[in-house]
Amino acid sequence: MIKYLSVACLTVLTMAVAAPQKAAAAPIEISKSAQQSYVQPTLQIKSMHGDKEICEPFYRYLATCGWFRVVNGQADYTLEFTGGDGRILMQLAFGGNPVLRKSITYSGDSRRAAARAVDELINERFKKRLCDSQLVFTAETRRGLKEVFVCDTDGGNVRKVTQFANSCVEPSWMPDGKSVVYTRYSSSGTDLCETMLNPWRTRRLTRFPGMNVGASVHPSGEFLAMIMSIDRQVELYVKALNGRERRRLTRSKAVEASPCWHPDGQTVCYVSDRSGRPALYLINANGGQARRLPTVGSEAVTPSWAPDGKLAYSAKIGGSYKIAIYDPNGVDTGVIKNLPAGDWEAPAWAPDSRHLAASRRVGRRTEIYVVDSKTGSSRKLLNFNYSQTSPDWSPIRRD
Repeated sequence: MIKYLSVACLTVLTMAVAAPQKAAAAPIEISKSAQQSYVQPTLQIKSMHGDKEICEPFYRYLATCGWFRVVNGQADYTLEFTGGDGRILMQLAFGGNPVLRKSITYSGDSRRAAARAVDELINERFKKRLCDSQLVFTAETRRGLKEVFVCDTDGGNVRKVTQFANSCVEPSWMPDGKSVVYTRYSSSGTDLCETMLNPWRTRRLTRFPGMNVGASVHPSGEFLAMIMSIDRQVELYVKALNGRERRRLTRSKAVEASPCWHPDGQTVCYVSDRSGRPALYLINANGGQARRLPTVGSEAVTPSWAPDGKLAYSAKIGGSYKIAIYDPNGVDTGVIKNLPAGDWEAPAWAPDSRHLAASRRVGRRTEIYVVDSKTGSSRKLLNFNYSQTSPDWSPIRRD
């Protein structure tokens, strides 16, 4: 039976969704700032009918997606929503004129159905999708032991991926969003592993002596960019995902780290201290001369490519790390301003090329935030007992 949620009940729903939960959803309060004088379009929910199991996640995804600002009064957009019994009905209007009528059928996972429904709204108005994706991150479950977790984009549905006696760090997604690759420490060194999420199973991807860390998966899913020390020198390599074939890209006494693939799969950005301080370099995946990128700050680390070709990284400025963007087109280049105090590290782009997940460290505590690169606003992803680091954002799920 479909239950009714009136407009007056939305305030209660907001409070319920924002309530702290153990290792689950985070508050949806957003810290606002003016980044580029961008104003989010407002949206009023005129009516919401349906079961709690579909209405609550739908509202949460809508409130946290960042593409609309949900308000109680007059708004640019109005939305009527009905959900339950395997069906969602939505009508979106702009200035009183209908712009989208959508009927969606679903079975099973109501949270994912809600995420897809919000993505339909985002795609209709902005030609982007965001909510039907996931985040992977590392959490220190006890001192000296780090494990890999995944969650949905609203901070809910947290699941543990690894459970080994040794730490697992630096997770990243496979392009299909069905498995994650990470570095696993053991008594004999470090290896790269892949864990498929459903059904759960794990395999080793490297069996080389020395260091095997920092994997970034090629957009095709066929290659890894990674850091190895086979020759007792820390260097950047490209390796076949399912074989031992490898190509060494760097040859220097410098230390390389944090490789990431350009969306076109032709070049790799990585960190090197060859100039005396960590900086970002580009190199062709077939080898050749590396080129240093123009970045801000005294150091530049942990780069991440957006699907549209922008590069985010962590820049050391005035004694702390801030999130900065390098745009080859020169449009969005610069530091994301007015974020709360702390060290902002390891930014990772969302599939909409607008939002980022990043670690914010204050004292000994590190937490993951979602940052809007257009507005400079941020929200904490999780209410979690453990410190979290190294987020990575999956592509939109295909199944």
